[in-house]
Amino acid sequence: MSKNIHPTDALKPIDQVLVADPRSKGFELAEWHSRIAEIVLVETTPIEVRQIFENAKNIVLYAYFAYRLHQPAEILGYTALEKALKLKFELEQENIILEKYPKKLADYMNVALAQGWIKSEGYNSYRLLASSRVQQKKIVELIKSGALDHQESIPIPETEEHEIITEMREMGIAERVLHAGRHVRNILAHGDGGLAPSAISTLKKIAEEINQLYSCSAYGTKDKTQ
Repeated sequence: MSKNIHPTDALKPIDQVLVADPRSKGFELAEWHSRIAEIVLVETTPIEVRQIFENAKNIVLYAYFAYRLHQPAEILGYTALEKALKLKFELEQENIILEKYPKKLADYMNVALAQGWIKSEGYNSYRLLASSRVQQKKIVELIKSGALDHQESIPIPETEEHEIITEMREMGIAERVLHAGRHVRNILAHGDGGLAPSAISTLKKIAEEINQLYSCSAYGTKDKTQ
């Protein structure tokens, strides 16, 4: 590895500030901005959290011009999530009984999972995957039953909402994705983690988690069926 910072990754000259990073030229700026603008927190999210998250979005926006800002944007996104979890706990702590109060981010995440503030079915980005898994299981069942022995093609089975939700819960999406994010946050916070154009997808996932915490239907509720 070279000991010198590549000019593309150094402070941009003043006349190059608004020139797209070569690694971003697969997108038009308007398209890049549109993708970021689509990531929105619910209005009931505390203003402190919303402002941190907007800061992260602005960093992602400028990552179009400075590619290495992807990971700083992700770090700030996870900061917004941590703040959201802590404020949610402060809001709800009188309604829950715990043996010991949370101290670390992992603790706050575990409380959110145990109380049903964050649920697997709340990750809309995983619905298509869950639906496909349900369809695959149905096709396997049809094949095993012999119902398709005399058919030239296999019909695509339809999936129902309750089947998708059940599959998402069986996949353990909430626990896996939430804690995976924590591990990524820790890696990035220590200056590791490499370089990837992943900030937009990361902020989308974090928004799904924060919006679950502060959606109107989530206040003071715990899904007893989960």
